[in-house]
Amino acid sequence: MVAAPPSALRLPAATAAQRTDGLWHHTCFELFLLDPADGRYLEFNFSPSGQWAAYQFDGYRSGMRELDVTAPLILTSDPTQIHLAWSAHLRKLGLDEQVAAKLAEPLPSLAANIQHYWLSARFEHPGLWRGITCRAGLSAVIEEADGTKSFWALAHPPGKPDFHHAEGFALELPPAGRRRGQLP
Repeated sequence: MVAAPPSALRLPAATAAQRTDGLWHHTCFELFLLDPADGRYLEFNFSPSGQWAAYQFDGYRSGMRELDVTAPLILTSDPTQIHLAWSAHLRKLGLDEQVAAKLAEPLPSLAANIQHYWLSARFEHPGLWRGITCRAGLSAVIEEADGTKSFWALAHPPGKPDFHHAEGFALELPPAGRRRGQLP
């Protein structure tokens, strides 16, 4: 969540959810997951537009490749984006386009009075965990309405912002019994 109304931010226009590179050049929220045993990590980018990206790395900024995951459901406090996202999600569940649009119709009015910008992303990948304690990094690039950019993270290493740096993986995520598999 950003403690500013959506009008204070430069947000990309809402669009159909799709995998897209380069999202961090504008307002974007990111999740990094590190396997501390071998240094491999995953990067997820979630744009206010509804676009997303997922990558896997063999080590610090090396061996980057796309991670095969199901498209996440991204919801924000932007009325246009929330309507598009829910309509698309309901269609994926098998509802026809007219029914999905009708069910999503009241959502923009619920989000219209939000005074803080928020983004929520939900994704599933059954092979993401293998019963290990992971390190996580949460970060964001925030672009204000005047074009000013700031870089936010749970922790920053010295020097310029580097969300891939090991010091940024500041959150410990213990293994959960229902999470099985391996990091890809």
